[in-house]
Parts: sequence; C-alpha cells; structure tokens
Amino acid sequence: MNSKVPQKGSKEWKKNESIIAKNPILRAARDQSQGLGSSSTINTGVNDEQYKAGYDKIKWIRDDNATKPRYRVKINGVYQDET
Repeated sequence: MNSKVPQKGSKEWKKNESIIAKNPILRAARDQSQGLGSSSTINTGVNDEQYKAGYDKIKWIRDDNATKPRYRVKINGVYQDET
C-alpha cells in the first residue's frame, strides 16, 4: 500500500483531523503515534506528594462579592424583568 500522508494544514489533513477528533480510538492512536498522552482521558495535572499534602489547606470558598454577569430576556420585543 503506497499512501501519501497529507501535508499539515491542507484540506485533506483538516478533513482527516476532524474525523480523528470525533473518534476516541483514533485520537488515542494518533496521540500514541505522536508520543503524547491519551487525549481521551481526564488529566487533572500534577498530582504529586506536595499537592496531596497541601490539599486540605486549600480554601474552597465562593466570593459572594464577585459581580455576576446580568442577562436580560427579551420575548417579542419586551424585556421580561420589567414589571
């Protein structure tokens, strides 16, 4: 079988990449061939002893003073939050 590898960035390469991106088995095979870790698995980053030792010291509090984006719903030209 004499197949030509498409040049990176070409239309055929983009088409192949979109097919690979949709299939986890093909993604894993591509990543392995390129020497990368599997992209279909969850990777939370470094999980070393220093992180594990300091995990209970992380403050997981929500900042209530943070400004939230405000959205307005408009149906048939009328804002729903107006009374």
